[in-house]
Amino acid sequence: MVLSTFNHIQGNNGSHWNRLMRGENAHQICIVAIDAAKYVHSAMISNIFGDILTKPFDFSASHSGFRELIEAIEQVKEAYDFKEVVVGIETTGHYYEDLVRMCEHQHYIVRIINAATTAEERKATLNYTKTDSIDLMAITQSLLHGRGVTSREAIPLLKELQTLSRAHRTLINSSSRAINHIRLYMDHIFREYQGTVMEIDGRMKKVELFSSFVSKASLYLMRYYPHPSDILTLGKEGLRRVSIEQNLKLRDLTIERLIEFANQSVSKPKKDLRAEIILLELKLDEYALLINQIEQLKIEIEQVLLQTDGGILLSIPGVGVTTAAELTAEMGDLSNFTRPEQLIKMAGTNPIIKQSGGKRATTYHYQISRQGRADFRAVLYRAGRSMMLQNPSMQEKYKEMKDRGKKVKQIYIALGNRLLRLAYAMITKKQLYHSSQEGYCLQSVIAGKLRNKEKQALFYDRYVLV
Repeated sequence: MVLSTFNHIQGNNGSHWNRLMRGENAHQICIVAIDAAKYVHSAMISNIFGDILTKPFDFSASHSGFRELIEAIEQVKEAYDFKEVVVGIETTGHYYEDLVRMCEHQHYIVRIINAATTAEERKATLNYTKTDSIDLMAITQSLLHGRGVTSREAIPLLKELQTLSRAHRTLINSSSRAINHIRLYMDHIFREYQGTVMEIDGRMKKVELFSSFVSKASLYLMRYYPHPSDILTLGKEGLRRVSIEQNLKLRDLTIERLIEFANQSVSKPKKDLRAEIILLELKLDEYALLINQIEQLKIEIEQVLLQTDGGILLSIPGVGVTTAAELTAEMGDLSNFTRPEQLIKMAGTNPIIKQSGGKRATTYHYQISRQGRADFRAVLYRAGRSMMLQNPSMQEKYKEMKDRGKKVKQIYIALGNRLLRLAYAMITKKQLYHSSQEGYCLQSVIAGKLRNKEKQALFYDRYVLV
């Protein structure tokens, strides 16, 4: 019986490598291991039997250095009559990306090796020493064992979307840190500004001035009237006047509480808080800059997203532009996958299962493998949380899992995986989201996510009117 090489234990990736290494010309394959670095790369050349043909050597991370690598490979190809070149490159930061691109330009087969894989390869040989030469041998062994992923040139739009969405997430994280600093300085300048405890209907409850700490009104007051003495100097009439002039829309209750909190404040005199006020102003400037950059990036992300198949995900309630873009970018080219479980494994959100001796398989303490892309895993977690808050059908699933004793973070991951399966089906089948919930209206959902009329029209032209 002949076994199909299209049903390899490692899936499509394994099948590809299996066909390559079992071919009649496998002995004519040259193996090149590269340990990427910022300034100087290391390389070693061998055959498929593990025989070292060119000892480890260094070459600079430049065009001339790459030419040195090419010359070394061509010399070995000519000497041993090799017909194919397989290059294994260990992922090191982003320094390996240019090497991948340049090797693909030379029509080499490029295999991407995760650093964790080479670390496990060293452990398997009981070698805990880490040098460039040993790393190269570990990369070579990983290649020969069929590990790694065959690189394909990323679809330009998906690569661009990934770059933009990751930068967008970095800016969001930076803005969150800026808010934390602003809160810290306001704790010193006007401690009660973020809320205080008051007796209401015979019970002590926390009362806040603003529904959002970084609302327009809150940001304006922190910039120009941060200290309790500033609020008291303005008084009720002054606060109303400022509210009208700056369109802050301060309610009478908010104004009254501002005055009350300022009267009760235990903060230091303003003259003793000069340093904190200066730092507060700087952080407010930083936050304003970050918000402006975030909005600019979001406009670009919308434009790119609507040129990909991932824009169809906007029809799902709870999936906004940011979530759809991040999910689409991290999934990448779906032609590489045959089922959504492969994507879940790539993210590392697949549960750890233990089974032996015919016993019933059990989930090991409900843990996930975490053996995937951290960025992808974080996207699924955030997406699951968003689903719980804004998607009615997902909210029902959340309640079911909660009743079964699942922890909140576990449920977020489960909902994220569920969304990933849904996204895979929608994109591959090119089908819009279908909801059984009453009141679902695609036009309303899209209008709430794409405020620009031209982009709304682009959505309907691409995903609906086809």
